[in-house]
This record gives sequence, structure tokens and C-alpha cells, in this order.
Amino acid sequence: MKVISYKFFFFSILLFSCQDKCDYYRTYTKQEPIYSSMEVLRDSVKFSESREINNPGKLNYKEGYLFISETTKGIHVINNKNINNPINIGFIVLPGNYDIATKGDYLYADSYLDLVVFDISDINSIKEVNRLQGSFENYYSNQGLLNDNGIIIGYNEEVIEEYIENYNCDTYNPFD
Repeated sequence: MKVISYKFFFFSILLFSCQDKCDYYRTYTKQEPIYSSMEVLRDSVKFSESREINNPGKLNYKEGYLFISETTKGIHVINNKNINNPINIGFIVLPGNYDIATKGDYLYADSYLDLVVFDISDINSIKEVNRLQGSFENYYSNQGLLNDNGIIIGYNEEVIEEYIENYNCDTYNPFD
């Protein structure tokens, strides 16, 4: 009799412990790309007032002046002739900038797809003198950052939290 009781007990546990449905929470980040046209980005290039350095990138030194890339934003121009008292002269607004170089009186910088050349002979009046459009187009196309909508310049992020009732537990996938 005890054996039958044990069998009945275990069978009932197995029968009632199986659950086809369950509830769970999931949290994920949804990223929507922000697009811009190259025309808008090209028109935004200018030499403006100095600003605080927040996200420095590459640095270049030329005849007492520091050129510091502010990643994706532009280039800081700093008079460093007196190393004890550097003076932030101005900022070149150059969207998509990561890399810089100088040679002679020229500053070379990338701006998303383009290679941009600035005349720095008059440090207080820096001007764009040339632009080689599409120089880096292959890179952005291959990375999936350039398409018919324009070029991806950032992402809007949204954290989404979901509560799902009566989810099929047998097919639970945390990446679903």
C-alpha cells in the first residue's frame, strides 16, 4: 500500500508541477538611428567661440598651437605658447570629426564622408579652403552607416520594460 501511495504522490507532483504558461519581465534598449544629409552637415562648418573640452580625441601640435579633436563635434584651437597659461582661442565646428593632421599652413580633418582642409595661417580667422567629398564613403557604406535616408549621426535610445503574462514557458528565450 505504501508503494502505491508513493507512486500516486510522485505522479501527482509531476502532473501538477508542469506549467505551460508563466509571467516574466524583460528590459531592453531600443535604438532609433538619427539621420542627417551631408549637405546639412557641410553647411554647419564654421569657426566659433571657444568652448569646454568634454570628449577629447586626437591632438596635434603646430608652432605653439594645440589642435584637439572633440570627438564627432569639431576641433579646439588652443594657444599653448605659454605652457603655464594656455588660452582656448576658438572651436571649429566640424560634425563627424575624429582625426586631424597639420602640414604647412593647413589643418586636415575628416568630417564623416569628407576630407576637409582649413587654412590656419591666420589662427584667429581659420577658414575652410578645400573639401574632398566622399573620401571616406566606402568606410561608412561598409559599416552600414550610410543609406538612402542619409548618414547616421547618432541614436535615440529608449529603455523599454515589459511585463508579459501567460508567456509560453516551454519556448522561453531571453533574447526574444
